[in-house]
Amino acid sequence: MKKVLFFLIIGSLSFSGCKFINEKVLKKGSDTLDVYIYNLEQKVANQDAELQSSLAQIQRQSQSKIDSIIKYYEAEILSGKPKPAASGTYYLIVGSFKTPDYATNFSAKIGGLGYATQIISMGYWNLVSAAAHTNIRTALEELESLRDNVSYDAWIYVP
Repeated sequence: MKKVLFFLIIGSLSFSGCKFINEKVLKKGSDTLDVYIYNLEQKVANQDAELQSSLAQIQRQSQSKIDSIIKYYEAEILSGKPKPAASGTYYLIVGSFKTPDYATNFSAKIGGLGYATQIISMGYWNLVSAAAHTNIRTALEELESLRDNVSYDAWIYVP
């Protein structure tokens, strides 16, 4: 009897690494490496879901900020407020008004002639610019054209 028991113990120890023995006889689960890989895949999937969620939240926040900036500048454009002059720019002025409504009406009239008009605030004056250039030579060339076609007393404003 001792011999049979001895052979059973030796046999079970020697065959314990066998897949058949592990799964059928000893009822062991899958290999520990498989369990480890499964756990890692689950962690990666959870982290991926969290990152996707936070990315979606950041995108929503960014889009709302962009929308508010767009609304602000659309309101600025539609308000018709005069803009401050940019330095280093030569503005070709065709009219100057104290009343903003007169400046707006004159700007629309000059814009109807095909010019890209701007209303520039200078103190309490509203200057109507028919063009703006960063080069003095091109500004002087267009000034002559403006004096011939639009306003004989057009002038250049340099902020």
